Amino acid sequence: MKHLFLVILAVLAGASLFTWYSLGGTGEARPLLSWQTGICPDRYRQVELFREWMILNRHTRPDGQPLFDIRIEAAGNQSTMIQAVSGMAGDLIDFVPVESFAPMGVLEDITDFTRANKMDPEHNYPGSAALLCHGGQQYAYPRNLAVFSLYQNLDTFQKYGVEPPPEEWSPEEFERIGVEFMAKANAGLDRRRIFFCAYTVMVPQLARSRGIDIFNETLTAAELVRPELVEALELQKSWVKDLHLMPDAAERADESAESVIGDPGLSQFIHGRYAMMPCGRYIHMTLRDLGHEIRTANSLFPQYEFRNAKLYSSNTAIYRGSRYKEEAKLFLRFLAEQRYNEFLIATADGLPPNPGLLENNPDFLTPKKYPWEGATHGNELKWAKNCAYPDAVSPWYKGKYNPVHGALERYMNDLASAKEALRLEQDRVNRDIRSYAMSHCAEEYREACARQEKIDQGKAAGRKIPAEWVTNSFLKAYYSAVGMLE
Repeated sequence: MKHLFLVILAVLAGASLFTWYSLGGTGEARPLLSWQTGICPDRYRQVELFREWMILNRHTRPDGQPLFDIRIEAAGNQSTMIQAVSGMAGDLIDFVPVESFAPMGVLEDITDFTRANKMDPEHNYPGSAALLCHGGQQYAYPRNLAVFSLYQNLDTFQKYGVEPPPEEWSPEEFERIGVEFMAKANAGLDRRRIFFCAYTVMVPQLARSRGIDIFNETLTAAELVRPELVEALELQKSWVKDLHLMPDAAERADESAESVIGDPGLSQFIHGRYAMMPCGRYIHMTLRDLGHEIRTANSLFPQYEFRNAKLYSSNTAIYRGSRYKEEAKLFLRFLAEQRYNEFLIATADGLPPNPGLLENNPDFLTPKKYPWEGATHGNELKWAKNCAYPDAVSPWYKGKYNPVHGALERYMNDLASAKEALRLEQDRVNRDIRSYAMSHCAEEYREACARQEKIDQGKAAGRKIPAEWVTNSFLKAYYSAVGMLE
């Protein structure tokens, strides 16, 4: 019995000693932050890089170890929102839709911190402000971004003897090149097996290129019944149903069944059945992993005069209820630093968040190991800085999908005319907006509606609009470009 007691005592002493060393030899617990994000090998590598960065920059304890550790936790938007509202969210939250989370008061306001460290939208990409801010305050920083463009398989174009598209093109050019491609690629086949482009909803970019957006200037109402949007829907349907430049629903179902990798669109692109598909720079990460050396180029979606593209951001925010807010801010600083951005440059995992580290950087613009990727990296940077904007999202509309997509689906299935489909969606969205706003934030909504009335009166009278009245980020950029703002 005496010997058993001594063995237990020795084990406990060893455990205590191990705990002491694991706490950095100080006896004090090192903070452990939870990072709610997607689980993948790159996330673990990013945590390792962060630890190395802390050591290199002397954010360490007396024993030379990092000030704190990070634990990765899997989470999606819905579960994260539930946890945040219930007070159980991680210290760092990924994939944050700021326009939904910020009004609930669950995100830390990082405006002063980002300005002091040149991490505000002014030092990022111009269109990113709408993705990172709410009510003029910043609540997130981008872990990576993407500009959606049409990626071209140049080997497919060469195979059928068709000149690939330019970087910017009109709807007429899209039709002309597409018709030529379809005729040559499917000559002699019993049915259409090869398509000019993967199915891609191009209506928002077509409308925006004519100065029209889905929501009004104050985001208080959808404005869908517009000639420009009607024509955009008709053009999209013509490209699918009449000219067959993109596969219809039945053809897409066949392709999904035949797909040999997870994304049926990417599978068709790799194997030359789609000459083009919509994606961001991250397509190269997958192609490299799969070992495909496909010669690529990219173009903006076909559009009219005002050039535009869709900007997307994968955001990281600090949970307002975190006990370790200062430590979490250090992680956001790391996302803006060279070490992290070089990791994204090397892996092609999206567009790095610090554009200042990409300008005139050959490792990003023309990576020597991957010459077949062409000018695609530089193009995405150029568009992100000059003409990329996120989808307009009303803070009072809680629908899960873009209303244009609902109208297009109804029209494509011959359930309504283009105008009627848009009217039905407009009525539905505006009912939802009024119902939510009057129940949750009636005073704020009434103030925005009053501001919208002044904007409408000013536009009708030909007067310029005060910039601070416009909360729709795309319309603000468009009005500034065409001289409509004070």
